[in-house]
Amino acid sequence: MQIGEFKNSPEAFCPYYKWIMADTFWSLIFSLMIPFMAALGNSQMTYDDANSGFIMHVLQKKGKIGYVLGSLTSVYAVTFIETVLVLAADVMFVFLLLPNVLPDQVLNSGEGYSRLFTYHVEWMYSKPFKLILFYIVLSGCAAGLFGMLTAVCGLYFSNRFTVMFSGFIIGLIFFVLANQQIVNLPSFLLVLPVMSQMYLPSLGYLAAFYLVCVALLFVFQIVGVRKHASI
Repeated sequence: MQIGEFKNSPEAFCPYYKWIMADTFWSLIFSLMIPFMAALGNSQMTYDDANSGFIMHVLQKKGKIGYVLGSLTSVYAVTFIETVLVLAADVMFVFLLLPNVLPDQVLNSGEGYSRLFTYHVEWMYSKPFKLILFYIVLSGCAAGLFGMLTAVCGLYFSNRFTVMFSGFIIGLIFFVLANQQIVNLPSFLLVLPVMSQMYLPSLGYLAAFYLVCVALLFVFQIVGVRKHASI
């Protein structure tokens, strides 16, 4: 497409194609940044509690299960909200800059959206804003999971930088494995862009895998808390 043709095309003025998670390059960059963003909030509070000895005081007041539930749910909530607010601000900025031109399935057929790479792709042409909300929530859920992962690692590693980079390293491992189709496991970083770079797993499979990860993080958190309680 020539530059002049692009300027006159609907894609050039459609905000639904221009927000960060719909942009092929920047959506991938932002997805890879999510583990870092998740590690910068309150995700390191378990690391601080464990290394300062404050965890013993908290355990005496709340108990092991109370501490685990309180710490992981608060970390999840904060990282979820932070990510949602960042993406919501990006969407608002795009809509302030561009007119609300709705996608057209015929005119925008060259964009390449399909069920293989986009969840609820039919919403792109019938309820595009609903699709944006879906992917914002999906990104928030991924951030919450990485926040919990950072919090759990804070009980097992004594180096702060190791804790901070743990989510990114584990996420990157799944990213490579899923991208190369080495194992049949989804990568939360690859499913976040509106147009994924890989064939998407079903939402049911993704949700089941997500819940298994959450359950495992709770188990590892309980084990880590018990380890520090016995020291």
